[in-house]
Amino acid sequence: MHNKKCAAMHLDVWCARTDWVKEQVQAIKAGALIADPDKIAQTYNGTGYPIVNGIAVISLDGSLMKGWSKYGGTSTMWARAAIRDADNNKDVKAIMLHIDSPGGTSAGTAELGDDIRKSKKPINAHIDDLGASAAYWAASQADYITMNKSGLAGSIGVYAAIHDTSGAAEMAGIKVHVVSTGEYKGSGEDGTEITEKDLAHWQTIVDSHFLQFESAVRTGRTMIKAQFNKVSDGRVFSANKAKSLNLVDSIESFDKAMKRLAIG
Repeated sequence: MHNKKCAAMHLDVWCARTDWVKEQVQAIKAGALIADPDKIAQTYNGTGYPIVNGIAVISLDGSLMKGWSKYGGTSTMWARAAIRDADNNKDVKAIMLHIDSPGGTSAGTAELGDDIRKSKKPINAHIDDLGASAAYWAASQADYITMNKSGLAGSIGVYAAIHDTSGAAEMAGIKVHVVSTGEYKGSGEDGTEITEKDLAHWQTIVDSHFLQFESAVRTGRTMIKAQFNKVSDGRVFSANKAKSLNLVDSIESFDKAMKRLAIG
C-alpha cells in the first residue's frame, strides 16, 4: 500500500463480488495494479461531472471506496459531493448514475445510498455491464433502475475474510504471543489461531452491515422479506432474471435511458 491511509481504506468489510476481490489481490501482488496517487488526486479534484441535455452524469466505475485509490475505482465521498452539487445546480434537471462496478467497501456505501435517496431531483441508476454488491446497494436507492441487456446485477451480501496463519507459523518454528488489554484486542494477529469466539465476533460485524444493506434494498425496491431472500444469497443475475426479481425496472441501453430521463 502507498501509505497507512491508503491501506486502511482497503482493509475493511467488503460488499463486493468475491471473485473480483481475489483477482484484484493477485493483480496487486503481481504488481499489475500500480497507479500514481498524485495523478489520481489531480484528476478527481472537486465535484466535476458532465451535464448532457440537462442531465448530470455521475459515474460509479470500478471498486467503490470512501477515498480515491491508486488502484482505480470511485470515491463514494466524491460521488456524494457530486450528487449534492447536482441537486443544487440550476442547470441540472435530473441525475443519471452510470454504474459499472463489482462493489466495494461497506464503509461509505450507506451514506452514498442516503444521498441518492434524498435527492430532490429525479435520479436514474443505469447498470452498464455490472452493478454488484455495494454498487447495487447504491443503485437500489434511485427512483428508477435500468440495465443493459448483457449486464449482471445483484451479488447482495457482505463478507470478511479472516486468515488463520497459526499452522504456517508453527511449521516455521514461530510462536506468536499477543499481549493486549482485552480478549478481542489483537484478534487475528498474524501467526495466531482464529478461535470460534473470534469468528463469532466477526460474524456480528458482517451481520450488522448486512442488516443495513437489506433495509436499504427492501425500502428502495419495495420488497417483502420473501422477495429479498430470493436475491440475497450472493448471486448475480442476468438482465431478464434481474428484472423478474424486481432488481431493475427496465432493460435498455444507456442512450435510451438518457433520452427517457431527458423527456422526464
